[in-house]
Amino acid sequence: MTSVDVKDLRYQYHDGLEALRGINLSIEKDERVCIAGPNGAGKSTLLHCLAGLLKGNGQVSVANAELKNLDSSIFGLVFQNPDDQLFCPTLGDDIAFGPRNQKLAKDVVAERVRESLALVGLEGFEYRHPHHLSIGEKKRAAIAAVMACKPKILALDEPWANLDARASRSVTDILKNFDGTVIVISQDLYYAAAVCKRMVVMDGGMVIADGDMKKLLAQEKVLEYFVAVDDDGCPLCHSRTRI
Repeated sequence: MTSVDVKDLRYQYHDGLEALRGINLSIEKDERVCIAGPNGAGKSTLLHCLAGLLKGNGQVSVANAELKNLDSSIFGLVFQNPDDQLFCPTLGDDIAFGPRNQKLAKDVVAERVRESLALVGLEGFEYRHPHHLSIGEKKRAAIAAVMACKPKILALDEPWANLDARASRSVTDILKNFDGTVIVISQDLYYAAAVCKRMVVMDGGMVIADGDMKKLLAQEKVLEYFVAVDDDGCPLCHSRTRI
């Protein structure tokens, strides 16, 4: 069963920037995919189109549903900046926001809050103010807020950005344990490879490579998108990127 099916997707911003130029992409149910590439490649724009936040030209089907029928129980998007996602007075209210919008009963909402916080290691944080959390805790809280809606597809934009090693490992463990399709935008390919087997490389609004993640990163032309290399294709500095 296909989770995501994109055919000839194009998107142009109001200033004339053509961010997506004919994207064709298919992601199977329960597949774990890293979308990588340089800044400005169109990765976040693609993710926002999949979430229905942006409307491009082309065909987009998510979990066999048209975007107009998409809801938080199908596609859950975690933004790169958790402050864009955490806006309630308490963390419990943030986690409950999605389930409440799903019109669930109060006891079910309360259970979703407890369950989601436990899944990300934030048990007992219901009454904490989100702005008092560390960046690692905020990242996990933003993931919990999406997971509380029990989406079939979990999509994350740079989930390891600005995190130390311990916080990065925590996020990695959460994604490994998620039961469903995972789509990750990341330039931190060390942690992404621990979660995803497949990598889609974008540049200039197009898909330029698609395949097994570790095999692609062994190719010199692909590696050049992520680390500086010399004339022989060898990395100029030590990097976690090469796996």
